[in-house]
Amino acid sequence: MSSCLVSVRSYRGGFATTFFIRLAYLTLVLTLCATASTVRAHEKEGFVVLPNQAPRLSGPLGGEADTAEILATREQTGGSFGVWRYTSVLGGGPPLHIHRAEDEFFYVLSGEFYFQLGDCSITHTPAGSFIFIPKDMVHTFQHIGPEPGVLLGSVHPGGFEGLFQGLPGADAEKLKALFKQYNMDIVGPPLHVATPRAPLTAARGKPATKTYRIGVLAPGCHPPSSTLDILQQGLRDRGYVEGQNLVIEWRYSEGKAERFADLATELVRQNVDLIVAVSTPAALAAKHATRTIPIVMVYVADPVGTELVAGLARPDGNITGVSDMATELSAKRLELLKEAIPTLARVAVLWNAADPGMVLRFREIEAAARGLGVTLQPLEVRGPNDFEPAFTAMTQDRPDALFVVAEALTLTHRCRVLDFAAQHRLPAMYEFGVFAHDGGLMAYGPKLTETFQRGAYYIDRILQGTKPANLPVEQPMRFELVINLETAKTLGLTLPPTLLVQADRADGGGENRCARLW
Repeated sequence: MSSCLVSVRSYRGGFATTFFIRLAYLTLVLTLCATASTVRAHEKEGFVVLPNQAPRLSGPLGGEADTAEILATREQTGGSFGVWRYTSVLGGGPPLHIHRAEDEFFYVLSGEFYFQLGDCSITHTPAGSFIFIPKDMVHTFQHIGPEPGVLLGSVHPGGFEGLFQGLPGADAEKLKALFKQYNMDIVGPPLHVATPRAPLTAARGKPATKTYRIGVLAPGCHPPSSTLDILQQGLRDRGYVEGQNLVIEWRYSEGKAERFADLATELVRQNVDLIVAVSTPAALAAKHATRTIPIVMVYVADPVGTELVAGLARPDGNITGVSDMATELSAKRLELLKEAIPTLARVAVLWNAADPGMVLRFREIEAAARGLGVTLQPLEVRGPNDFEPAFTAMTQDRPDALFVVAEALTLTHRCRVLDFAAQHRLPAMYEFGVFAHDGGLMAYGPKLTETFQRGAYYIDRILQGTKPANLPVEQPMRFELVINLETAKTLGLTLPPTLLVQADRADGGGENRCARLW
């Protein structure tokens, strides 16, 4: 995949006096990009599109006050690119999507936007910023602030104007047809970067006599993060308020587990009071970095099998926390999948072979498959670039169903997994209810929300003086089976009543609505 570049420049000035300079700059950049891509425009006569003479389309994205204006069509530019202007008044932006056949370019004329490029990178882009998005990269943008946001944009090769035609009041099927026509796939909701919460006036439960400093090793990206929000809320409920009596040193691996070692070392140098390690690789890195700073592990599959702790009841050392018990649940998940599809004979397993906890989990899946007479198609992913080859393997050698082993990597890229399963009408078993809620067929496991809530409990106990060795590692006691009935209908599955009666929730909605977890 090509790399992307965001260039942010502080540039202010009147819109009317600087528009043509900026438009000329954008056109020059697009022409250079066209040359670099070895795509040549057919020779054309020169042309001028005067202000207020471009086609004006109301309400393509966001509210009816928003507009899109085609400044130059594909035909005018020789088929290399069309140039359009988008004005956002009410805020918002398009859903998370991918261009399968075209690169895309933006130039921020005025106002402010957030651009998401890829699964992690969210960048604040004020006026004067230029954004290049290569094809096959998930992306979207969000207009922010009170000032109207104005973008110049283009796709190459081809034009972008067809996306906006007829969208005000257009039904969902027409919108899907437009995306298909322009080789675009929606893979998630619009971007929503939450504004920071206002500090609470007082911390509940604990007098603000000391400021605690904790470090968080997280597998994903910078906020927003729904799971880490739960952890923070749990701390606030126990009287720890960031900016008052709590300082949090955030460290994100951005989906690259190899970064955890350096990030953990950074936190040790910061001399934090405690480290929160989210995922098995994060916990292993923290344990390697320090034997003295307390470590609270959250969302760890098998802490005994991976030698993080000596035992659940008596963890010893400086580590304790919450295990998700996923290894022991693998057989149950496969049994439920077999019950949903009685003819099930071959299952693809998508799993991260670089995670020691997932190696143990896959072995359990293998043992369960032998007992059920099911053949496995192992599909290893070790990084973001491994998903497309795995998808290709399933397309070429189609399994009866898919089993997704959930950990930091597969959760970070679950939008892509859900999108693939939906496009190829592939039944799938997942490990957390959020997958089924977001369009997957079914999921069985503990609630992620409870796992992170309990993490806050451990942090509180340790900050108040309890040694990690004296706090037994917890395993979830409650599990939920979530079935998406709309997805089952789309797949043509008639689920047996014996399975439906076991479901704790039967979600509807077969569309991929996934948003970021980390």
